[in-house]
This record gives sequence, C-alpha cells and structure tokens, in this order.
Amino acid sequence: MKAFLKQAAFQGISVAERALRGRSAGNRSPDAAELKGVRNFVLPMFEPYLGSLVHNTPLVEALRTAVPDSRIIVTAAPLACQVFQHHPMIDSLVATPDPNRNFRAAVAGMRKIVAQFGSESWCALFTNWNSRTRVALAVMLSGGGVRAGYCVAPTLLHLGLQPDYDSSQIARNLRILQALGHNSPSHLEPRVYFNQNDLDCSEGLIGGSSRGPVAVLITRTSGGQPTAWPDSRWVAVARHLIAEHKCRIVLPGTKAEADALSRLAVKIGAEATSLAGKTTIAQLAAVCALSDIVIAVDTGPMHVARSQGMPLAIIAPAWQSSIEWMPMDKPWARILKGPWFPAPPPPSYAIEEVTAEHVAAAADELLGFHPPQPSARLQRIRRSLVAPEVPQPV
Repeated sequence: MKAFLKQAAFQGISVAERALRGRSAGNRSPDAAELKGVRNFVLPMFEPYLGSLVHNTPLVEALRTAVPDSRIIVTAAPLACQVFQHHPMIDSLVATPDPNRNFRAAVAGMRKIVAQFGSESWCALFTNWNSRTRVALAVMLSGGGVRAGYCVAPTLLHLGLQPDYDSSQIARNLRILQALGHNSPSHLEPRVYFNQNDLDCSEGLIGGSSRGPVAVLITRTSGGQPTAWPDSRWVAVARHLIAEHKCRIVLPGTKAEADALSRLAVKIGAEATSLAGKTTIAQLAAVCALSDIVIAVDTGPMHVARSQGMPLAIIAPAWQSSIEWMPMDKPWARILKGPWFPAPPPPSYAIEEVTAEHVAAAADELLGFHPPQPSARLQRIRRSLVAPEVPQPV
C-alpha cells in the first residue's frame, strides 16, 4: 500500500508539472518528434558507487559521437567529480550537492546549470544506477527540460525506460540514446582519463618501468558486498608473479586500508609496495596504465583498471551474474568464479572456491598472450592521457 501511494503521488506531481508547463510560454519541453534535435544535455551523477560511475562513462562517449555539436554538462557529487574530472568529451563538470542529502541546495545548483541554456531546449539523462526519485525531483524543479532514462518512479520522467536485467549496465545506459532517436552502439568500454600531473605522480609511486614488469593487486573491497579473498592466497599469487615473471607488486587502496595493506606487503616481501591512500581515482587509472597486469576482486577500483584495457584477472563472487558488471568475452580479461548460486550469499561468504592456483594460471595465460612491453604501456597511456585544458569541476 505504501508503494502504491508513493507511485500515485509521483503520478500526481508529474501531471501537475505538465499542466503548468503547458500554460507557460517559452517553458515547453520538446515532444517526441523534437527530441532528436536537442543539443543541450545534463547528466546527473550522484550514485555512491565507483564501479557504477565508471560504467556511466561510455554514455558520454556515445552521446558526443551521436551528437557532435552537443553541449554536455555533468552535474556531480564529489566521487563522480573524480571520475569525470578529466573527461575530454564533456563541456562542463559542475560539483553539485547530492539531492539525496541536501535536496534544497541541489535544486538551487541545478537551476544555475539550466539557466545557461536560456530558451533553448535541454534534456537530462538518468543512468540506470542514478535513478533515485530525489534526483529526478530535483531536476524537475530546476526548469523545463526533458527527463529521459531510468527512474525508480518512471512517471517522473517524460521518457522512462524499463531496465533489462539480461543486459549489462553499459548496454542499459546506451539504450537511452537509442530511445532519443540516435544511433548508438550496444557496447563501449568505459574510460577514466588522467592528465600529465597524474601520470608523473603515478610514475613516482611505482618507480617507473625500468626495473621490470609491474603487477597491480586490488585486494580490498568497499565492504558493500561479500567479495573478499584470503590474504594467504594473495601472498601465494604475488610470490608466483615475482618468481615466474619478475614482477614488482603494487597494492592500491584507501587510507583506511593502509595498515592492512602494509602487513600484506610485508608478507609478500621486498618487491611489494602499498599505495594505500596515496592515489586519486585518476592516479589509480594512471598506475594501471603504467603497469602490465591487474589482478582484482570485484570492487570499484577493478572497474578503473578495466577502463585502461589492462590484462585483467577478476576474482568474482559465485552468486553474482557476470553479464551485469564484468568484461565478458574480452581477450584481455579472465573472470574467475565458482558455480553460480542464487543471491543473497550467506554473511560468512568469501570467495573460497577460487584458488591461488586458478589465479596464477590465469595470470600466466594473460602474460603469455599480452607480454609486458613498453609499447603496450605507451599505447594505454596515449589512450587515456588528456591535455591540461580539459574542464575541471566548478
């Protein structure tokens, strides 16, 4: 009953808004036939999940390709600002309060954004994981644009889509452009960009590439899902990479993980270095691009590594569908997981079904097909390195 009443209330708000717009000259949203002509776009980015934000980056690339003369503004909370701060295909990145935390300030911020469009039509695009009702309501109250994409309360959008859970997050987001009448691929790989300062900092942290191959081990998770892997197995895999491939081991993580990663580095040996708390998201992307292989559990930084097109071995939970988040059928990726079982997993679940031997064998295979080479690192760097004039958050 509560959910029914909520949906009825949202339906009423939507009907009232459309009625008011119809009486306001100059504040009319374009109808379906006009959607393809819209050139001003606002992309709200307020989800708290790094992996989801990284998976939003293909939408920006596809939008820029489909509408080359478009104006693209990303309005974002701090985490999203880190992901998009160097993206060369957006025109503006505007730090905005999260509507889920400070609704009034968010509406005020968005009104300033859409005021830039004057009397021109504009469209807000809501990605699959940015579909909270407060976000849609804040955009609704900011002005007379069209709202398209995904929403928990679809009636708050003019063009609401139903998520297809048999497709990936990336494919779902790209469907938004198709619904607007634009050509869009069914898949694009995500991309997190970095600048020269990020690259220089990252080179300093890992000591350059003169001492041989570098392996990045992403060993810690956000804690939002049970996807841990035992430290003893990380030690075994790291020592295998050192012995068989002469790798140096890099352990990125947050400041809160510094003690745990320092202890893990000591267990691995002198060739291991903890970077806990020392990198921004852009610098983590640069660290990955400078390295030769990434081995990771299923967590946000893994998606940053994926965005660099790295040789990547993912230790994945058995209960989660691979199609939603994983780089499936990619020659540079290996997804390691046990037999599927339905969610939710038990509270004590850890990825015990993937052994150190499984991961070491996958690493050997990846490094055999993609041997460490300066040219491969240079190619990754050139793909993600941007000029310093890329817009910063305002």
